[in-house]
Amino acid sequence: MANNETGTKGEVSIFDETLLAASQVRLFGRIFQGLQLDAAGLTALTGASNPQNRNPLTDKLDPELDPKLARIYGFSYEGSYYKLDAPYVFLVHGDGIEITEPSSIADVGVEMKDETFLKGVRMWSYDKVDFSVRIEITSGWLETILLDAAIGNASNMTGGQFATRADMAARADMSSRADLSARADLSARADLAMRSRFKSR
Repeated sequence: MANNETGTKGEVSIFDETLLAASQVRLFGRIFQGLQLDAAGLTALTGASNPQNRNPLTDKLDPELDPKLARIYGFSYEGSYYKLDAPYVFLVHGDGIEITEPSSIADVGVEMKDETFLKGVRMWSYDKVDFSVRIEITSGWLETILLDAAIGNASNMTGGQFATRADMAARADMSSRADLSARADLSARADLAMRSRFKSR
């Protein structure tokens, strides 16, 4: 089971079955070492000397809360476990709670025993209305992750001739439709002219 604090007698833990337990979201993953939060920068941003910077995000970035980044692979909510289609990097606080088998429902939020967590998985618990940050890391060819995603007339500040493939396809489609419409119009006019000649005879 996890190493969590259940509190002394008379105290209530977030892991107990309380009225707030239904809104708990448990994140499962590992500390992400690829990116580090700058503690000095966070202190300057969230310090008492800059009260104008206070907002839900800066509150969660307070260095006293030990903010960190973790790669999250899944989460549990309302008694069910959900495996993410791809791991995401989330803002968490502290090193999390180590999950060891056998665990308890208080630790993982799920009553099943069929699935087990591998060694090294840690858990962070939050309320569903807590503010957080999710970072999606995408790698690939620049043509795919930058050019195709960003180039277009709406974003081209220099007024060049670049356009996305989708934009070019849309223009070609509009052009072909206009061409077909013009041909149909000419055909209809020619047909009317021929009928008019036959009637005049």
